[in-house]
Amino acid sequence: MNHVRWLVLGLLAVLPLRGAAPVLAASLAGRFEVASMDAAVAHRVAAAAEEGWRVLTAPLGLPPAFPSPVFVRVVPAGTPGAPPTHDVAVEAGGLVTLWLGPRAQEGRALRVALVDALLHRLGVAWHGATVQPVVASWLVLGAAGWWETRVDGARLDALREASRRHPPPELVRLLDGTRGVSGTEGEAAGAIWLFTFLLAESGRGGEWPRLLARLLAGGDPQAMVAQAYPGRFGGPDERELWWQTGWHYHLRQRVLPGLEAEEARELLATLARFVFADEAGADRLPPLAEVLARRSEPLVAAELARRGVDLGRSIAGMHPFYRNAALTLAEAFALGAGPEADRRREALLAQWERDWADGRALEAATTEALDRWEARRRGPAR
Repeated sequence: MNHVRWLVLGLLAVLPLRGAAPVLAASLAGRFEVASMDAAVAHRVAAAAEEGWRVLTAPLGLPPAFPSPVFVRVVPAGTPGAPPTHDVAVEAGGLVTLWLGPRAQEGRALRVALVDALLHRLGVAWHGATVQPVVASWLVLGAAGWWETRVDGARLDALREASRRHPPPELVRLLDGTRGVSGTEGEAAGAIWLFTFLLAESGRGGEWPRLLARLLAGGDPQAMVAQAYPGRFGGPDERELWWQTGWHYHLRQRVLPGLEAEEARELLATLARFVFADEAGADRLPPLAEVLARRSEPLVAAELARRGVDLGRSIAGMHPFYRNAALTLAEAFALGAGPEADRRREALLAQWERDWADGRALEAATTEALDRWEARRRGPAR
């Protein structure tokens, strides 16, 4: 029987021989490439990178892929000169490398490091390799916080509760903050709310994308805000009032972040999609039934558990069209071993197919109805 190396979603791993070579893990092509001496760390970082890309695609205007990925190099503990958290370097030709230190290989520190590198890569993509990207502290913290609170609604509630203990930080202090991704609890919260506020204030005029592009090129951020959001304020005092009003408005909203139907569909399709490679190196997309049948294999079991956690964090904000499918998939990921679990697996697979088809049908019918309504509202074409 041929031995099969199972790979996580969208990952391509080259496992080390006798521990002598680093593991190379990549998210989807043109996004992130991770090298680590520890296979578990490499896979965890690559999976987090892919999640971050999915969540931040809309707010950062990410393309489907870059011509070259962000190269992530996990630095083993005890390496001389290793960064305690992370460093980002833009090298000749615009290549972006993230050096990931021992204290930034999971959790919030990992998200911050990945966002920092992603913003540098975005700056290179927009302004070319000859312009060194300028990535402000508040922008990194804000985007990382957006990611964290969009995949875990409970963290958004916790952020609101923590923010109530602090007044809103001055907009000038946030915008002109020194480079780096440190800051007090209040400043970190302020960065997240500022990121949220500027996104919400952006309309069809493209205010936020215009501001983001200008920020990454460097310059006076206060002047850039005034230029990107014309007519919102008449001077520094009105600008501060504009910001503080937005802070309190978003702080008092009690709605948890929810996924649009398209976002929910894409998330579930991603979580139900696996890639594996045989010894010849050929990639194949096995059906979900085959993956679940091999759930006793350690690497498969670990990946199913990770996806189950990711899905569990998203169920509260799942679009109603796809809630049943999400619940069924989560139960399938959590299956144990034994004959009873095998029988339950077959029932869940059939239920997943039905729930998935129902969600797709509801989304399509709703889209069609809205299109007809919009066409009637506009009237006959002239």
